[in-house]
Amino acid sequence: MATVRTIQQGMIKPEEHWPYTIVVLANPWIEAPESPDGFVIDPIISNEDVFDERASFLLEAIFGRLPGQGETMLGTMAQDFRVISVFDAERPRSDENALISHDNTNIVVPRQDKFAPFLETIEVTGMGRLKADVVFAITGSATHDRSSAWFTLDDEGVAGRSFTIDGRTMVHRPENIMPGTVALHTSASSIVGLHEFGHAASSWKNGMVTDLYVDGGSGINKRRGRPVPSLFAVYDGTRYAASANRGGTLTYPDDWTSYHCELVDTAYPAVMDDFWKAAGGKYERCRHDKLTRQFLLDRIRTIMSR
Repeated sequence: MATVRTIQQGMIKPEEHWPYTIVVLANPWIEAPESPDGFVIDPIISNEDVFDERASFLLEAIFGRLPGQGETMLGTMAQDFRVISVFDAERPRSDENALISHDNTNIVVPRQDKFAPFLETIEVTGMGRLKADVVFAITGSATHDRSSAWFTLDDEGVAGRSFTIDGRTMVHRPENIMPGTVALHTSASSIVGLHEFGHAASSWKNGMVTDLYVDGGSGINKRRGRPVPSLFAVYDGTRYAASANRGGTLTYPDDWTSYHCELVDTAYPAVMDDFWKAAGGKYERCRHDKLTRQFLLDRIRTIMSR
């Protein structure tokens, strides 16, 4: 029988409206192309205590409560979030119960289209069918230990809050068709969960927050050109400067063409950059760059106010 826990109810809303909701669940099965059967049971299913500990640590990172943590932007809003955990060790081997997959390296990848249907099978006492804005699938994969995430697929049919970025109009949508999804390995430490939340809480269509530790890819937090200009972007009428370097001792490699937004704390890399290279091993001191921080806050507040 599934264990469904309401860790916190969050902001009080009319029954049909949920506040911003984070779901943390134990992944039942893994799509594993290397397996003869195509699927392997996820080791996390045999250890509920580890799942509970990992869920607790994750929430500490998201809400800025790790010792010495620099990024605390959600701290004052923490109690407004609805947080629900799900541990179900009885799900049978099936395609719909495999929420993550192994790629051909060492990455666990969320199978995004499987999450919403999976949540709909779960009843939350006093709240109805489970739904979410961001879902973390905790995995204990024995062979793949690098976490990853996919952005939220917004419901474009629901009105939201319009914004402009460099003259282009997009919309912070309060509802989604597919929630942001994360495959989070049990070995994930420090601010890995916060980093992956940055991806998942952003949007496929209305602003992707992308990795800054690689030159490739595109998103609201990355621009291209050399030399690095003084202006990074204009977001909702506010000008954000470009960053001449990547924080601390990190610089842009000579063969890169991308550049980033100005940092809140120039002594450390951004959360979405290679925070493992933070000076003195103080990974938790890293913060989001100024534009990413404001963008995520605006998006979360829009969803919270639905």
